[in-house]
Amino acid sequence: MQAANDLSELIKEAISSNCIKFYEYKNFYNVEKIGKSNSRKIYRTNLKNSEQYFTLKSFDFDDITIKEIIHEFKLHHKIVHRNIIQFFGITDKENENDQLEKYLLVTEYVGDITLQNYLKENYENLTWENKYKLAYQLVCTISYLHDKEIVHCVLNSSNILVYKNNIKLIDFGLSKRIKEASNQHSDLVGMIPYIDPKKFVSIKPYSSNKKSDVYSIGVLLWELSSGQSPFKDEMYDANLATQISQGYREKIVPNTPINYSNLYTGKY
Repeated sequence: MQAANDLSELIKEAISSNCIKFYEYKNFYNVEKIGKSNSRKIYRTNLKNSEQYFTLKSFDFDDITIKEIIHEFKLHHKIVHRNIIQFFGITDKENENDQLEKYLLVTEYVGDITLQNYLKENYENLTWENKYKLAYQLVCTISYLHDKEIVHCVLNSSNILVYKNNIKLIDFGLSKRIKEASNQHSDLVGMIPYIDPKKFVSIKPYSSNKKSDVYSIGVLLWELSSGQSPFKDEMYDANLATQISQGYREKIVPNTPINYSNLYTGKY
């Protein structure tokens, strides 16, 4: 693990090379804590001379996390898409009593309602036109990333937000890469229904690719049609992973338009 001074230098270098924009923390006001994500604190705030909301998010102050965050910002320099959360920069809270919050990410504010929760709360009122709209946004956004040779890797209904009835992708596997780079156990268990089945049967380490994202989209299209998490009554464990690798899938929801179900079953 690098010393704090060295880590600060990594961030300063990224700022000086225009990889990351720096914001003075004193210019933020109305800072309001709105939640947590993987124990990281999340705030909603305004910036001086602007009525626009921003999100501030704390992160682990270590060399692995910082390098991955810099990598994420470099990716965002390549992309501009209304359904992908914007990374604006970083701010220094200068809180000596809380090293965890020494630096905070500054991103676009898109609320904190995941697609999973959005469906739970709104499904009964969603028309097929509403579902088509969300599905279309999701597919177009991933297609855009693939055209840029970017693979998302961890698509699921918990890391996609819905803000003002629009899809918002919030990262490109940043949390997963941090865990893998630091040799932590990547939490694949909760993602089993969305994971490319080839990952379960591959003898060699299997790297996610564009087809992996397409598989995940198929599961998400089913979720949009049902309003439920896939295999919600089953344990997300090795047994389920084995069944999925052998072709086990959720059944088509009754009254689903055939052209829609053909998309996620591959019958088009």
